[in-house]
Amino acid sequence: NELIDRIISGEAEGRLSWHPDRLARNAVDAGQIIHLLDTGKLLDLKFPTLDFQNNPNGKFMLQINFATSKNYVDNLAVNTKRGLLAKARRGYYPGIAPFGYRNCRINNTKVITVSKKWSPLVIRLFKKYATGKYTLKDLSAYLYQSGYETQPNKRDSGHKPIKPDYVKQMILQNPFYYGVFKYCGEYYPGKHRPLISKLIFDRVQEILNKKCWSNNRNQVDPN
Repeated sequence: NELIDRIISGEAEGRLSWHPDRLARNAVDAGQIIHLLDTGKLLDLKFPTLDFQNNPNGKFMLQINFATSKNYVDNLAVNTKRGLLAKARRGYYPGIAPFGYRNCRINNTKVITVSKKWSPLVIRLFKKYATGKYTLKDLSAYLYQSGYETQPNKRDSGHKPIKPDYVKQMILQNPFYYGVFKYCGEYYPGKHRPLISKLIFDRVQEILNKKCWSNNRNQVDPN
């Protein structure tokens, strides 16, 4: 997008690239480049392996290359999704391990194993909240005191307590911890080691629902 903006502003009239698929792999980007050629904003494209000329025949061949690139990306996305779905059906979560677990490779297979450092902390979080005596803010503070904090990034210096909503949505409401995970809208039994029982998980959900109700007293109870 920055490249297109610079060409539109008149900074350059030509572009050197290894191959057309480096410039566009979707219809929008391809259309922008063709439009720039049509309007004279872009006069020339040079590729080591492709002889392109800015004329009707040259633009036709360029569009064929763009279409081939898009077809490759589309097929790759379909095949990748199919592979990840097959992995989920085998009981292996195809994603980043949640807090308390870690991604690793065993016998050239990517699996999720228990984190010896953080898994005891996750277990204590569930047990604490299951008593009904702690708030989400209490658990956030407990995580911070135990050494788990936000990481620095471009917008924030980090090293702060995890937000209570994160504790709720990413930990307390995550079925992964009792051995089930959700992928593409479906639930699958996982082959990873559970950290808690289904009984404790259900108890925590019950308390979460009650506290949500207590925060919305003016609403009509649907039950």
